[in-house]
Amino acid sequence: MTISQLLIAALGCVVVCGVANAQSATAPAPAPAADQSADTDATLLEEVIVTGYTKEKKKDVVGAVSTVDMTEIQDRPTGSIMQSLQGQIAGVQILTDGNPSSGATVRIRGQGISRLGFNDPLYIVDGVPLNATSGLQELDQDSIESVQILRDAASASIYGARAANGVVLITTKHGSGHMVLSFAAAETRQDFNFSLHPLNTQQRAQAWYTRSINSGENPNNALYTYTCSANPCDSTGFTAVTIGGYADSAGKRFLDPGLTQPVSDTNWLGEVIEQSRILDSSASLSNATEDSHFYSAVNFYDARGIVKKSEFKRFALTVNSDHQLFDNKLTLGEHLLFTNQLENETNFQSSFIIAQAFETQSIIPVYTVSGGWGGPAAGTTDHRQPVEILNNSANNVRRLNKFVGNLYGELQPIDGLTLRSSVGTDYGQNYYRNYFPGGTSGNILLPDSLNTSYGFNRSITISDTADYQRTFRDRHHFDALLGYENIDYVTEGFAAFGSGFASAADTYTFLNQATQNIGATGAGDSWTLRSYFSKMNYDYDGKYLASLTIRRDGSSRFGANNRWGNFPSAAVGWRLSQEPFFKVNFINDLKIRASLGSNGNQEISTSASATVFSPRYSTTSLFADFPCCQQETGTAYDLNGNNSGTLPSGFAKTATGNPNLKWETSRQLNLGVDFAMFRHRLEGSLDIYRKRTSDILTVTNPLATAGEGAQQVVNGGDVDNKGWELELSHRTEFNFKRLSAPLKIHVAANLSHSTNTIVALPANVVNSFPGNGANLTVLGRSLNSLFGYVGDGIFQSAAEVAALNQPGAYVGGLRILDVNGDGKIDASDRVFYGTSDPKYIFGVNFDVNYKDWAINMAWQGVNGGLVDNSLKHYQFTTENPGSNWATGVFNTWSPTNTGSPNPAPHDGYGTLPDTYFWESGSYIKLRNLAVSYVVPASLLSRVRMKELRVYLQGENLLIIKPRGTTLQDPETAGTSFPVPKRYTLGFRGSF
Repeated sequence: MTISQLLIAALGCVVVCGVANAQSATAPAPAPAADQSADTDATLLEEVIVTGYTKEKKKDVVGAVSTVDMTEIQDRPTGSIMQSLQGQIAGVQILTDGNPSSGATVRIRGQGISRLGFNDPLYIVDGVPLNATSGLQELDQDSIESVQILRDAASASIYGARAANGVVLITTKHGSGHMVLSFAAAETRQDFNFSLHPLNTQQRAQAWYTRSINSGENPNNALYTYTCSANPCDSTGFTAVTIGGYADSAGKRFLDPGLTQPVSDTNWLGEVIEQSRILDSSASLSNATEDSHFYSAVNFYDARGIVKKSEFKRFALTVNSDHQLFDNKLTLGEHLLFTNQLENETNFQSSFIIAQAFETQSIIPVYTVSGGWGGPAAGTTDHRQPVEILNNSANNVRRLNKFVGNLYGELQPIDGLTLRSSVGTDYGQNYYRNYFPGGTSGNILLPDSLNTSYGFNRSITISDTADYQRTFRDRHHFDALLGYENIDYVTEGFAAFGSGFASAADTYTFLNQATQNIGATGAGDSWTLRSYFSKMNYDYDGKYLASLTIRRDGSSRFGANNRWGNFPSAAVGWRLSQEPFFKVNFINDLKIRASLGSNGNQEISTSASATVFSPRYSTTSLFADFPCCQQETGTAYDLNGNNSGTLPSGFAKTATGNPNLKWETSRQLNLGVDFAMFRHRLEGSLDIYRKRTSDILTVTNPLATAGEGAQQVVNGGDVDNKGWELELSHRTEFNFKRLSAPLKIHVAANLSHSTNTIVALPANVVNSFPGNGANLTVLGRSLNSLFGYVGDGIFQSAAEVAALNQPGAYVGGLRILDVNGDGKIDASDRVFYGTSDPKYIFGVNFDVNYKDWAINMAWQGVNGGLVDNSLKHYQFTTENPGSNWATGVFNTWSPTNTGSPNPAPHDGYGTLPDTYFWESGSYIKLRNLAVSYVVPASLLSRVRMKELRVYLQGENLLIIKPRGTTLQDPETAGTSFPVPKRYTLGFRGSF
């Protein structure tokens, strides 16, 4: 069964289960147990949700707004609310990995404008816009009450300038009811086993022999001395091999003449990968009286990754309260979030460590005979080995202290009018320290160094709104909003560095002890965004709905001529189910929606409109890669001819200004329908949208002849995004004679499809995309189109090699498709062969409840798109002749294995087909499987507890991939930090 078939079956299950209840739904009312399920879903239409500066009933919303069911994700040990939302929301793709420090890349309604510009949504917590673009790891998930996603322009246009990529609204919890002390704790175990296995020392000797013989070369080198079956060595093989070019008096083999590195058989993956754990605990105190509400919570989260010594720690404190005065005419309140976050450098080096574990030969020891670091020797690649990298980065830390919060007041001078004023801030302090003790690793000399940096960023948001709600003649309902908002942002940081320390002791390695390469840098920035906005909602008798929004934004990032932008939207809705003529009994609610609106984007450098000249204190180019190619392009010059001392420095142009920059604008049309059928047992929504982004703010890629500093930010290009989103939810209950209570089942599914097309681009931007620059360009194609050579199988004979003029071709090598049929392979044979865009993204949740027991199963997946399987390079023995390879080299083409799709080992593969490395990105994952039990109240009353729930869950337990995919996990292709399996035991309770 293919992934598409599984997807259709899952969605079909939701519909069929709902339709199967049509007969019972239109028949006389069933048992009360079934009624409760229907009533629950009907109540959801009356739910009040946050939609931007105001609140609306879900049934009255005319935009594309998704609300997250927090109970579905409350127990997941991700440490990031956005990671927990994978597969939960239609039209929202969330990309992440298994790194403890990993955030999340969030894409709402497709890939946006991809590498052309800014693609992240706007995050708002309790009315405060954040200075964050991913992850939201600073938030305690247990303190979050609701999450809304504003997907279309009409719902997001109230946020104007920064809402082009959607808006994520997060509301934290408030006190309610009586005094409640709640607590939760969980421990998670993580495990991962790579399916790709590097060669051990004996296997690599065999692979090297095969490679050498296939290439017509002598296999003997500094590492291996073969006793061959024939002389000279040939394909008949060898009878013995001596590994290591040196030996001591006892005959022990070594890699170096100093006899410091014994021949080893190191399992590098085993040295850097381990089972790990996550600890997550929290406690909260909640209370409410007639006039006041109070909520406070503390959370401690400690996650260790499967890469040894990788770790992320977070302590979070949340305090929320509000107080009503003067007969509820005045409300004063605050939302406060304090976070202390600590992560080590190993987290950020983890992908490099994993790559080195694959690449480093097993012949190299972890330690030398004297206890130093093992490392490169003759015949191996000159790079640091993974255990040394891991250990030397583990004690280097990054610390974030963050405060997010606001103080607000609400006044109701007359009935229906609410005046609100809020002052909020997002303030962060970042500290980084990286000390490297230096030393040697094999034949590599590693100098010591110390880098420290400190920085802060702060935004202050002042919001003032007036909201007036009025009903006339019991049918005409108006809600008018007027508002003003001002955001001031400032950031500054500095870094200092040095080397040449006399001691590596922690008490000594400070910058004042550095003796060499001492220096410092610094930078800062600031901008202001000022906004005026208005919104009018109208509802006639619960049937006809309309919403008009306008926001005017002024940004200091643009020049005076184009500083202000206007972002309007309009939306209408019609609840047909409320019409007297609507007589379809099995449809309980039906609403048709349409919206059209504009959003903006201001995410460019604050200096983009001005030409920038900067000092570059050097006499050689900072852009040169090799000593042979350095040029005298630094700005330091010995004007006085002293030939010593500090030289005076001039300035060099580093960027060309564009005073005509203007707002990037996205215009979006959305058509939608919301429905509830069979006594609200089957509910869902369907949205179809088209979005065009114009005047895209992007950076040019000028030719080198334009000189340094010719790069500039321009308004250029149009991109179309279009697609559809489907959400379905079905609730039902079954009564069985042998069961004393009903079996409750809830199935929720979502499916989304999105495409993007480049409509227009400036000529000086087109050349930064794939193509031949002539008849094959990215115009009219996806932003993420792939361009290159297409594979055409394996050369099976010398005749096939002779028939095609392909550089580096050999029998058993990869053949490239001769696209133009001219008998030779050159640049003219390159074509567009695919895209990395997924065709569909989807998720399915199953919930089963019986009495105090509950089972949850969540699936998430992607269909379509290509991903780069960079690990395939480890089966190419010429990519790096001094590195290790994978066991796949033993399943390559040979005269006795002509059906293998992998090329025979060789010392020169020539030009390789790009398509060989790109594989299907489709997968379906069992994201979550959990069982929980609520301890009966009769037992808890003995210890004065109100509630106790225990649960056991597993994550990422199963992955289904298309046949032929060699990727272990398309979600984290290559040497990215893999997503591990997780097993969690936890409990939640309250007093």
